[in-house]
Amino acid sequence: MEAYRQEIIVGAVVIYMLFCIVTGLWAMRRTHDSSDFFIAGRGLGPIVVALALFSSTLSGFGFVGGPGLVYSIGVSSFWMVVISSIGYAIGFFLVAKRIRMIAELRDCLSLPDVVAARYSSEAVRFLMAVTIVLGVMGYLATQILAMAVVMQAILSGTETFADIGLVSCVVISSAVLIFYCVTGGIIASVYTDVVQGAIMIVAGSLILMTAMSVFEGGMQEATSIILADDSEAIMPFGAAGVMASLGWFFVFGLGLAGQPHLITKMMMNKKMTDNRNILPMSLFGYVMAALLWISIGIIMRAAVIDGVVDPLTLPDDAASTFLSVFANPLLAGIVFAGLFAAIMSTSDAFLNIGTAAIIHDIPKAVRGHSVKNELF
Repeated sequence: MEAYRQEIIVGAVVIYMLFCIVTGLWAMRRTHDSSDFFIAGRGLGPIVVALALFSSTLSGFGFVGGPGLVYSIGVSSFWMVVISSIGYAIGFFLVAKRIRMIAELRDCLSLPDVVAARYSSEAVRFLMAVTIVLGVMGYLATQILAMAVVMQAILSGTETFADIGLVSCVVISSAVLIFYCVTGGIIASVYTDVVQGAIMIVAGSLILMTAMSVFEGGMQEATSIILADDSEAIMPFGAAGVMASLGWFFVFGLGLAGQPHLITKMMMNKKMTDNRNILPMSLFGYVMAALLWISIGIIMRAAVIDGVVDPLTLPDDAASTFLSVFANPLLAGIVFAGLFAAIMSTSDAFLNIGTAAIIHDIPKAVRGHSVKNELF
């Protein structure tokens, strides 16, 4: 099996992308009007919304940047998980119920719709829509580049695509993303997010078990090795210190509670009472997926200190090195599919809210066009 490692990884990623395309075609048959396209007809159950929420939150950072942060600054990165959980709670307790209520009473299809209804102002709708479009352009470009870089790294290891360029990878990954988002709208986005979330949970669980088997003493031995080398890194606030660790609140706490693609998903559940179930399920999924970045970061730092692995050129190489050295090919395939899932789940969420802003909100603010059964 080891001889076919690269082929297995490529196969896992190809299967995942084919699934996204098929989901787009399936969702197209379920999309009948603008409400279906933009907010899934406000008919989603709690499990679907919960998985879609947390998978949209955990972008490629959780699979690349996260392990690199644990590797470089230790336990400081753990506080991102804790504070992100607080951000989820703030979003649900202060925003979700009110947003969902206004959306139902005023038949809102997007976040600018809700803001315009709340303040009775088309100018506010326009400003909100423009802000979303500007934010989406930057964030989406970053995510597409991340997909292309990962795809190039995978394909360049094969004989057939050894010389594939970054531009070609951008075209391929963007084509898949745009296809299922355009054909199926938010329904395709949400249901691919469900599978993407499940892949992330499975990947996080399997990586934790693999990480625990690297050293005979498991995670306890790994932390002891780090403690002997750099005690500060394994202390409660890590090498970054208490102020930096708690300062994540302003980025991951308040920031997560107000992310437009998450707030939009809070408008999609069938019943407002479902929020009491969606919050704990989202937190569970997020924590399970975060096990990947925590366990890889700790094990890789201990492995480098112990001489099991050569020092990394870049901290962000922690995940890829772990997969190539310690993980079997099937697990590596699942994790790389999970990496694509993490990136694409965030990308499709931003692509959909950007589409709503351009197609629905800006024209409505400028010329008062009311969207019914057509998209423009």
